[in-house]
Amino acid sequence: MKLLQDLLDGRELQAILFDLDGTLIDSVPDLAAALDASLEQLNYVPAGVNRVRGWVGNGARKLVQRGLAFALEVPEKSLDPSLIDQLLAVFFEHYGEQTCEQTVLYSGVRETLSHWHTQGIKMACVTNKPARFSEPILAHFGLQEFMPVLVGGDTLAVRKPDPAPLLLACEQLGVAAANTVMVGDSVNDVAAARAANMPVACVSYGYNHGAPVADAKPDILVDRFIDLSPGLLSPL
Repeated sequence: MKLLQDLLDGRELQAILFDLDGTLIDSVPDLAAALDASLEQLNYVPAGVNRVRGWVGNGARKLVQRGLAFALEVPEKSLDPSLIDQLLAVFFEHYGEQTCEQTVLYSGVRETLSHWHTQGIKMACVTNKPARFSEPILAHFGLQEFMPVLVGGDTLAVRKPDPAPLLLACEQLGVAAANTVMVGDSVNDVAAARAANMPVACVSYGYNHGAPVADAKPDILVDRFIDLSPGLLSPL
C-alpha cells in the first residue's frame, strides 16, 4: 500500500495533522452520556449512544442540534436557536465533567505516533472539538508530547471543512502545507485537506455521520491506525 510519504510526489514529509474524535480516540460513549444527561435535565428524551455515534464530527453545537431535533421530532432547520443555545450550555457543563470517563485511544495510536515522533516528523491535532475539551483529553492520554500544537473548533471563527485550521496548524509547526499530510475519519477532513492542497489519509473505523468515508475518496484508506505506518507490529 502507499506510504504517507508517497503522497507528496517526492517532497519531504515534514508534518502530519490529525483529527481527534473517530481518528485517535473513541469519544462517543462520553459524548453520548453528556448529551443524554443534558437532554434529560431539560426534560427531553435521551438519544442513546448508537444515535450519537452517527451525529458527531461537526462540532458540539451541531451535535446538540441533532439531539434536540430528535427529541422534538422536528427538522434541524426548524429549531429555535435559543433552544439550541440552552441545550449546548448544559451539554458543555456535563461534558466538561466527564471528557475521559469512557473515552479510549484506538488500538495502535500510541505506537504509531511514537514511531513518527522518533523519525522527527512534526505532528498537530486539528479538531472541531473545542480546545478546552481537547486539551485535557490529549493530556490524559499523554499525546501532547507527540503533538504540542492543537487547533480546536473554537480556535478560529471557522472549522473544518474550511482549510484555515489546517493552515494555521502548519504555520504553528513551522512547515509548509506542501510537506504535510492530513489524517482523519470524515468527509470534513477530506474536504479541508483538499481545500488546503494537502494529501489526506483516512481511517475507516471513524464516525463520518454513518456514511462510508471511502465515498469521500481520501488518498489512503486504512482499517487500522497502525496501517498508516506499514512495518510496525500490531500491539497485542
